[in-house]
Amino acid sequence: MAARGRWNAVSGLAALLCLAPVAAAAEIEACAISAWSTDPDPDGLNVRAAPAADAPVIGNLPAAREVGGEHFATEVSITGSKDGWLRISEGWVLDYIFDDPTDFVFRGEGWVSGRHLGLRLNYRHLHAGPSADTAVVAKMTGSLDRGRYGPDSILVQRIRACRGDWVEVEGVLHVDGVSQGPDLRGWTTGTCSNQVTTCP
Repeated sequence: MAARGRWNAVSGLAALLCLAPVAAAAEIEACAISAWSTDPDPDGLNVRAAPAADAPVIGNLPAAREVGGEHFATEVSITGSKDGWLRISEGWVLDYIFDDPTDFVFRGEGWVSGRHLGLRLNYRHLHAGPSADTAVVAKMTGSLDRGRYGPDSILVQRIRACRGDWVEVEGVLHVDGVSQGPDLRGWTTGTCSNQVTTCP
């Protein structure tokens, strides 16, 4: 009986150990969006092995590149989020002027801080959660003395999280180079990383 009890205890411990990685992985929210680097550092944005500032650096997203007199940021494909960090699978520089081949600067799995990522908005509301069924916390359409504005007038200053095709952002209404009104925070969908036009 003692041997059987010891076997059951060992088996139970093994089962818990086997479940531990699954529980850790569940903390990462899966998503499928794209964004661009907003890091002003001329050395670029570090890509880390884990969602932490002290995790090893495994790659770099170069600073914005000048093409035909315009500057274009490195774009990324985002596959998940955790604690304000975004998991990426690719990083590239797209030539919007001369249509040269896309320059891939990172491929693999890495993490970047959401404080240094931006994207373009297209959906007219910010919600309290990653669903159109949650409360609307801000409407991103309206008019000012300068005229009407829409979601693409919101300057995204930070990406906090993502889930599916929804993303939690912080930003401010930015019209004619001037910030208007209070900071905004909420969940939206229909975003893109196109740096020259609105989302389709």
